[in-house]
Amino acid sequence: MVNKNVISKLSDRELEKYIEPTSRSVSDAVKYAYEILLERGRTFTLSEIEQIEALIAKKKENEQVVDEGWDKGLTADVNAIELYTNTLIWMLSVIFGVFFGGALQVLNFIKIKNIKGAGITAFYSIIYVAIQLVIINYISRNYPEVSQNIFYVNFILSGIGATGLFFIRQQMFPNDLQYRAKSSIVPVIASIAISIVLFYLF
Repeated sequence: MVNKNVISKLSDRELEKYIEPTSRSVSDAVKYAYEILLERGRTFTLSEIEQIEALIAKKKENEQVVDEGWDKGLTADVNAIELYTNTLIWMLSVIFGVFFGGALQVLNFIKIKNIKGAGITAFYSIIYVAIQLVIINYISRNYPEVSQNIFYVNFILSGIGATGLFFIRQQMFPNDLQYRAKSSIVPVIASIAISIVLFYLF
C-alpha cells in the first residue's frame, strides 16, 4: 500500500518522475504525486492534466495484482518491469544454495538501479555461503552420525539463508513498484548445470 505521507516528503523533481508517461509507479503513487504538486502550487496545462489522468486510469486498469504477500507487487501488466520473483529466488536458494538465489536478487536490484541493495545482497550471499560451508565441514568431521543426513542439514541452512535474502528485499525494495515475473527457465537451467559441474569437481 502506498503511503501519501511518505511521498509528500519527496522533492518536486522526484514527484515529477511519478507523473511522467514512462513512470513505473502504481496508480495511487502517481495520483498522490499529482495532488501534492498541485498543493505546492504547481500549475498544469489542460493537455498535461489529461495526460496524467489518462496515465492514472490506464495504470488502474492494468493493475491486476497477482500477489500482495510473498511476491508483493507482482502484476500481469505487460508494461511493468520484468524481475525475478521472490518465489523463484527462494526456491533456488533452498534447492541449489543461497549464492544462486542471491545472484538473481542482485540482478533485480541492478535492474531497478538500486546499487546499495545489490551490494548488500552480494555481500550477504558470499558471507553466508562461506559460513554455511564451514558449518557443513565441521559437522561432517566431528559428527559422523549427523553427516549421514548432511543433505537435510544443508537444506535447513539454505532455508535460513533464503530468509535473510527475503528480509533484505523487504527492507530495500520500493513498496510502490509493480513488476511482472521474468522467465525462470534460464536461471533454473544455469543453476542445474553449475551444480552438476561443482558436484563432479568437489
